[in-house]
Amino acid sequence: MVGGVPVLIRSDNTVFPRDAYVNSVSSRRRTQGLSGVFPWKSVNLSYKRQLAVFGQAVAKSDPAHVLVIGSGDQRAWLAELLAPYPHVRICYSDIDRFASVDLYCDAHTLPFWDGAFQGVIASAVLEHVLYPERAIAEIHRVLADRGMVYSEIPFMQQVHEGAYDFTRYTLSGHRRVFHDFEELSSGVVAGPGTTLLWAIEHFMLCFAPGRIAERLTALMVRTLFAWLKLFDYVLGNASAAVDGASCTYFLGRKAAGTHVSDRAIIDGYSGRKRLTHL
Repeated sequence: MVGGVPVLIRSDNTVFPRDAYVNSVSSRRRTQGLSGVFPWKSVNLSYKRQLAVFGQAVAKSDPAHVLVIGSGDQRAWLAELLAPYPHVRICYSDIDRFASVDLYCDAHTLPFWDGAFQGVIASAVLEHVLYPERAIAEIHRVLADRGMVYSEIPFMQQVHEGAYDFTRYTLSGHRRVFHDFEELSSGVVAGPGTTLLWAIEHFMLCFAPGRIAERLTALMVRTLFAWLKLFDYVLGNASAAVDGASCTYFLGRKAAGTHVSDRAIIDGYSGRKRLTHL
């Protein structure tokens, strides 16, 4: 226990050793600084709408337990989104010692029994784990039958968590790693407008000589070019937007016997490129 929060991490975890959390009690919250006034560089076309579907489905169970993996600072708005379902209990988890959590754990080895949850949310998480398919297998294991999963994974984004940033997926790739789940919905979270805004910002950051200059450059770019991301609302899930998406989502359900073939995933491609190898 660290500051009243359980640290449920295996003793042989060398990336996130348990001892590193012992001295973190007094510094478990990051200060926002200038980032608190920055315009955000992404839109999110799916989060509220898909989590409303997620919440309605999960709320049919009683009790209804939801696990948030990599919760960061999502506690405030997730609690608000799921507020219409007071019997839904949310467990916030993360590996980040600065996150607002109920417990610390590693997504590769979730410390819960099989079928413990009726829902799992992993928003902008799986790009930061070393083995995404292993983490998804853990999500599958801890979900009860017919349990819901909501995932967001970036596609066309630059590195945004330094050394802890490993993986990007197309929408087809996103579907592929969740092939053992029944798909309810999938699509674009943020489209080419957001992609372009990210690219401009990171291009300009190449010329920033230091930390303060980086922050001022990011603030300038986001202020001058924030209008670009508004095109995502117009483009939505258009085929070209799918191919150039900044981020995609998958909403699914654990269903016994579900296994979507690779052929079916390829045939289900919804982008514009009509290349064939056969």
